[in-house]
Amino acid sequence: MSDYNAHWEEKFSSRAWGRYPPEDLVRFVGRHFPADSRKQMKALELGCGPGANLWFLHREGFSVAGIDSSSTAIAIAGERLLSENQGINDTTPDLRAGNFAALEWKDASFDLAVDIFAIYANTLTVMDSAISEIYRVLKPGAFFYSKLWGRETEGFGKGDKLEEATYKDIPTGPCADMGVAHFFNASEIESVFSRFETITIDRVQRSDNEKGLPMIEEFHCQFRKSE
Repeated sequence: MSDYNAHWEEKFSSRAWGRYPPEDLVRFVGRHFPADSRKQMKALELGCGPGANLWFLHREGFSVAGIDSSSTAIAIAGERLLSENQGINDTTPDLRAGNFAALEWKDASFDLAVDIFAIYANTLTVMDSAISEIYRVLKPGAFFYSKLWGRETEGFGKGDKLEEATYKDIPTGPCADMGVAHFFNASEIESVFSRFETITIDRVQRSDNEKGLPMIEEFHCQFRKSE
C-alpha cells in the first residue's frame, strides 16, 4: 500500500488536475436531489483528489466528506473548498488522507457516495473491500454513483497483466502512467456491485482527438442501497 500511496502522492504533487466536475455527475445530482433537500444530506467521495467534485457538491448544499491516499490532494481540496465556498456553504468539509477500502466513518453516515474513476485503479480484491465499505457507510435508500473504464478503452490488454482485465504500467490511453487499472464490461459490473440495487448502467463511447486516443469506453453507473 505504501507504493500505491507514493504513486498518487507523486501524481497530485506534480500535475494540475481539473477544476470542474463532469457533466454527467452534475446531471445525476440535479435529477435525484432536489435543491431544498441537500442541506440535510451528506455526500462522500472516494478518491476525491484535489476536490473538483466535492467543490461542486459543497456549493450545491451538501455536507461533504472525502478520502484520498494523497495527503497533498487532501490539502489542495480543503483549501479550495474553504476559500471558494465560504458564504455559500459554511459546513466544514471532512477530508481525510487514507484508504477507501477501510473507511473510518460510522455505519449509515451518508446519503450519497461518489466514485469518479477512482475504484477502478485497484485489484478486484481491493475493489471488493471498498465496495463493501461504501455499502456499510451509506444509509438505506442512499445512492452510489460510479464511473468506470470499459474494455474498449485504448490501453486495455496492454502493460503487465495482474489478473483478468487488470493491468499495470499501461503504455497508452487514459490509464497510461496511472498505475493499476481494471477495465469492466457491463455483466461484470452487475456482479462486482451486486450488493447494490442497479438503477442504470450507461455505456458511453467517445474519442479524444486532442490527445490522439482512438477510443474511450466509460460506464456511468447509478446504484442504490436497499431500503
